[in-house]
Amino acid sequence: IFTSSTFTDTEMERNKLMEEVYPRLKSYCNNLDPPISFEVVDMRWGVKDAMTDDNMTTELCMLELDRCQQISLGISFVTFYGQKYGYRPPPRQIPA
Repeated sequence: IFTSSTFTDTEMERNKLMEEVYPRLKSYCNNLDPPISFEVVDMRWGVKDAMTDDNMTTELCMLELDRCQQISLGISFVTFYGQKYGYRPPPRQIPA
């Protein structure tokens, strides 16, 4: 599952998912017959400063979302909406 939201105004919700909900889902999936692998992608862990400096954040998120959709047997995307619009980076490349 790819978790998407602005990082700052949904921090509490994302942390609650990581601490309480996702472990229970993982356990449930592991106990199915046959077991199903449950994986979470949270870009708070994967975006390095060098990547944001190069305006690669959106590209990275889209690549991870594509990967989640390719390997998922079902739901592959969760989004949260809050009061903040979020980060709007400039494109990595601007056509001349």
